[in-house]
Order: sequence, then C-alpha cells, then structure tokens
Amino acid sequence: MAAPSPSTVVSAAVFESDLTTAPSIGFDSSQIDEDDEVLTEIPVYLNNHFSKFLYVFQYPLRNAPFNSRNGPVAARVKPKAKMVELDLPLDTRSPNYSSERGEDFAMGMNDKKIKTAYDKRMEEHEEEQMYGRSSSGKKEEELLDRMTFSSTEVPAQTKYVVGALRDGELHLTPVRGTIQMRPALKYIDKIDEKFKAANKRIQDVEKEEDDPNKKAETGKAQTLQVSMKNAEKDGAGRRNAYSLAVRNAEEEAWQPVVYYDETTQQAEMVYDGLYTQNKQVLKCATSRSDYLESLSGIKRQH
Repeated sequence: MAAPSPSTVVSAAVFESDLTTAPSIGFDSSQIDEDDEVLTEIPVYLNNHFSKFLYVFQYPLRNAPFNSRNGPVAARVKPKAKMVELDLPLDTRSPNYSSERGEDFAMGMNDKKIKTAYDKRMEEHEEEQMYGRSSSGKKEEELLDRMTFSSTEVPAQTKYVVGALRDGELHLTPVRGTIQMRPALKYIDKIDEKFKAANKRIQDVEKEEDDPNKKAETGKAQTLQVSMKNAEKDGAGRRNAYSLAVRNAEEEAWQPVVYYDETTQQAEMVYDGLYTQNKQVLKCATSRSDYLESLSGIKRQH
C-alpha cells in the first residue's frame, strides 16, 4: 500500500468543527513494506439492471439458512407499500412441537367461528334430527403448521452494493433498501376477535332466553336520533390517529408471488443479470478533497 502524497493531506484548519483541536497523527514511512507489491488489478463495473428491485432481507430472529425443507412455502407482496410476507413451514411432528397449543393457535389461521356451548348443542340437535343420533367421536383438529414473517423497512443510513466476481471482474449493483423479516402474530389477534364474537353470541342467546318477548318486539319501529359530528374536527382526529400511509398500506391488496431459492434455474438467471454487458469506462468527476469531505460530513470554509 502506497503512502499518501502531500496533496491528499487536508489541513484541519479548514474544517469548522471541534475536530480542529484534535492532535495530528504522524505517518511513519519506515512501516512501509517494500516487498508488499500489488499482485493484480481488478476492473470494477457498475450495473444498474436490478438496482430498482434489489433488496437485502435480514432475519434478526433466525440463525439457520433456508433449505428445501424449511424454506418459504408461500410469499406475497404489496408493491406500493413495500411490504412482504413469507409463510415458513413448522414441523408439527417435532418432539418440541406442542399439539395442544398448535390446535389453539390454528383457530387464528382460518375463518371458522369458535363454537360455544350453544353452537355445539345446536349441532347435536341437528344431527339427531337428520341421523337419529349425535356423533360422539372427537374430530381431528387442525394444527398451526406455518409461521408468517412480515417485513419492516429499515431506514437507510448509508448506501450498499452487491458485488459479483467473475473472470477477474467485479460487478457492483446498488441495493434499493434493507428489509427485516420478523414473525407476525396476526393469528393471535384473530383468535381474540373470534372469542369476542363468541361471547357476544352467548350474551345474545342469554338475553333472548331471559326475555322471550324480545323477538316479538324486534319488528316494531323504533325512533333513531342521528347527530352530525364536526367534519373538520373528526377529519383531523382521524388523520392524527391513522396516517394516510398506513391507511393506503392496509387497503392495498396482497399480490401472491413465487419464491425461488438459490438452487433453481430462475435464481441462476437473476444471478447472471448481476453482470453488466456495458463496460464503458467511467470518468471520475470528484476531486480527492471533495471525496474526503463527503466521507467526513463536515463542510469546508470557502
């Protein structure tokens, strides 16, 4: 590695910062290894073919890479909201898997309502009417067999590129952004909603049993009073409580996509796209001092 020339040394006096009081660091030319020669020079090429679509996916809560057994079985995206969801399989035969808890959590993965004692009594009554008896056998319950990972966009702190080396050439593609994938526990919220709906059905049935005249009164006309809220205050409150970006993200429909791992032919085709065919020589329009200024983030005095 060559020593910096005098032209690359920037005086600290030109910076308007507390760094001007920092002590200078000397350079010992005796530490240069004259035998440490440059073995090869690698040309670098910039490729923008996938720069609009290339993202880095991080999994903070996973320490095992994907393979053919534990890779995503389904994927979907919201392009405008920049949201991604991946469904990862769960091994329901594992000795560490609780079938009892799996049955409970599976209720949040479907649209079936939670059966109350009244619902079960009604089903038994209907079975007796149709077949003359009620089935006493326990039905096989569904298990939670997948875990959904949802995306969170990481604010950009710097710029990243993906490098691909082939035939002594380094091809760099800028990364559009970084996304972190974490487990989404939406099924728990759905189970809570189902329990609330079941409790409401129980309360309705109990009210009907306590007041048998309620059904006859349901057909009577009732007077309703309608009050108008202040549109401006109401609109401002909604905007403050629920931002427009979140609303648009919720309203955008999920689009299913196909996940390909690195062993597939489709992944090989995408990987080949990281190598540019345009090998035009780029001319640097940035001086050394401007480059150092951009790295330090400190503005110089003019």
